[in-house]
Amino acid sequence: MKRFIIDGLNLAYRAHFAHKELTTSTGRLSGCFYGFLVTLKALKSRNLDCHFYVAWDNEARHKKAVFPEYKANRQHFSIDEPVKDLKTVLKYLNIAQVEAIGEEADDVIASVAEKGEELTYIYSSDKDLLQLVRDGKIIGVRPGKKEKIYDEEEVKKEFGVSPIDLAAFLAFRGDTIDNVPGVKMVQSKLLANLIQKYHSPEKIYEGLNSEDLTDFQRKSIEQFENQAQINYNELTRLKLDLKYDCYEGNSNILGFQNILNKYEIKVLQAEFYVSLFEKETTFLQRTGVVLRDISLFEGVEE
Repeated sequence: MKRFIIDGLNLAYRAHFAHKELTTSTGRLSGCFYGFLVTLKALKSRNLDCHFYVAWDNEARHKKAVFPEYKANRQHFSIDEPVKDLKTVLKYLNIAQVEAIGEEADDVIASVAEKGEELTYIYSSDKDLLQLVRDGKIIGVRPGKKEKIYDEEEVKKEFGVSPIDLAAFLAFRGDTIDNVPGVKMVQSKLLANLIQKYHSPEKIYEGLNSEDLTDFQRKSIEQFENQAQINYNELTRLKLDLKYDCYEGNSNILGFQNILNKYEIKVLQAEFYVSLFEKETTFLQRTGVVLRDISLFEGVEE
């Protein structure tokens, strides 16, 4: 059976912003909980032959300890309560949940995806995860106004480098979403050419003197060496060998319904969800997974 891995907190935040106007009669925010479950239903309905996993951050602190400015630009607000309830609901659906103490979900996803021979789909807007894409083994699915499917060719088309070189490319280009600094005033195309030739910051700096660069380009890249190494070794390159915990639960329609009642959600049916994740469909197993270009996040910026 194929695997479908969801970046849990990534989806939870997107669901919150897409449905932030939803509240219960007592003022409890319900958009995160509702949007997550609606998306989960849509994904499973289109991918019945996939075994689903949801990966969570767990007191993620390693990257921030190495680089304190990491994600320092993020807006701070809490969705702790709906996330806690989502984790409980996932247990009631017997959906596997994976995490590693002190680590982010993307490193956990990388470690899960690298194990086993099953075709694996990764659902996240985190572009770091696209470095895992391998034709015939791992496919990226990025949510947005339209979901976008990434094989190796699509990654190279968008970033100018193959997935295996994406971590090095992002180490030099930087990432404004995660507040990872990039080398200043050097075009992405030049960086991509260097990465494709040398594949790592270490090799780039070994060969930099032989490259035909302007004085400004050379100086900018030289001055960026220490940060490039930090970015690549600690921030953009995913870990593939984490020891992680995997939890599964038991189908529980009543427990699920009680949490739906807490959020005053009447349009979702607990019995349908439990049935959906128990169902095996031989037709789809014969015909393969179907990933269509639809989105539940119209108007949500990347």
